[in-house]
Amino acid sequence: MDCRVIASVLICLAFVSITTTGLELRCSCIKRRSEFIPRKHIHQLEIIPAGAHCERPEVIITMKGGKLNNKICVDPEARWVKTLIHSSTRKMGQKK
Repeated sequence: MDCRVIASVLICLAFVSITTTGLELRCSCIKRRSEFIPRKHIHQLEIIPAGAHCERPEVIITMKGGKLNNKICVDPEARWVKTLIHSSTRKMGQKK
């Protein structure tokens, strides 16, 4: 009986730990946009690789302007997105 109580408490603690760290257990993007977005309108580029949370990679762009929480999911297979990722990672490599 004591083992069950201890196991239950440990499971609850593990669950609380996961939820408080903000771990997402699902895809962040529901829809993907493939239309071109000019670089001058992009504030931030976030690349989330495929993993246990989502089977496909995700690319999220935060737009410039009044609302920085204006995030758009874009298709990582779109040619302009691939070019944007390539140039961004190349610039990051040069800054080091």
